[in-house]
Amino acid sequence: MKCPLCNGKFRKQIITHEEWWEDSLYVFKDVPALVCDNCGDISFTDEVSEAMDRLIQSKEEPTEYLTNVPVFSLKRRKKTLA
Repeated sequence: MKCPLCNGKFRKQIITHEEWWEDSLYVFKDVPALVCDNCGDISFTDEVSEAMDRLIQSKEEPTEYLTNVPVFSLKRRKKTLA
């Protein structure tokens, strides 16, 4: 399968995927995905996407929780980035 962004080749990989749902961040481990070996674009089958959506909407207990995730803003650093 060819990547629609760069025409690179997709390869099957098991990845960790982050997904925002409203104001919450969800992390999925051991996710089967297709990853472009050229640009890194990620694609999921419909089944995988639906499974992640169902888990987010369910009240199932997560495998684990992550804490102390640092968040940085580059807004104040505009002058040094320009």
